[in-house]
Amino acid sequence: MSIHKFLVVLMLFCGFVSLPTTGTAGQAVRAAGSLEVAFSPAGGGEELVIKVIDSARSEIKVLAYSFTSAPIVRALLAAHKRGVAVSIVADEKSNLSEGGGNQKALAALSALANAGVDVRTSNAYAASHDKVLCVDRVHVETGSFNFSASAETRNSENVLVNWNNPDLAAVYLKHFERNYKQSRSFTPR
Repeated sequence: MSIHKFLVVLMLFCGFVSLPTTGTAGQAVRAAGSLEVAFSPAGGGEELVIKVIDSARSEIKVLAYSFTSAPIVRALLAAHKRGVAVSIVADEKSNLSEGGGNQKALAALSALANAGVDVRTSNAYAASHDKVLCVDRVHVETGSFNFSASAETRNSENVLVNWNNPDLAAVYLKHFERNYKQSRSFTPR
């Protein structure tokens, strides 16, 4: 083996050079800010979500699969009342289809929309399974925690907040905007 071939193989092995790949890979984002984590049930998941909402000064973008948590609705309404622009894209099937649990979701989304919050629903995918808050273009909350009573009291869930990471927030805002464009305005019932 020539020295040139050996160096190329060595660099590939050590990760100094990468070959182009096909398909879609994850997006690298600079690590920044601080992390905070909570778990549920009884581990502070809902409390941390509300802490993130309460920290908002200018805007909150929400992507939600299930939306039945009265405390989270109250926190979003309080943010809206103090002048924070709140926009929500919720999964249509999970929240509006006929069924027993959906009356709570319908009531929650209606309360927000009736207060003037920008509420939209999406059926663009089999499930809009995101659980994300993007706050003031710098903070991101994500994890398995649905914005529901069950997430706080019955399910094993996790909440992860990356405080003060505008690069990560920009990636999530792009994802939010794509979902927002595919959604439709929610009409309260």
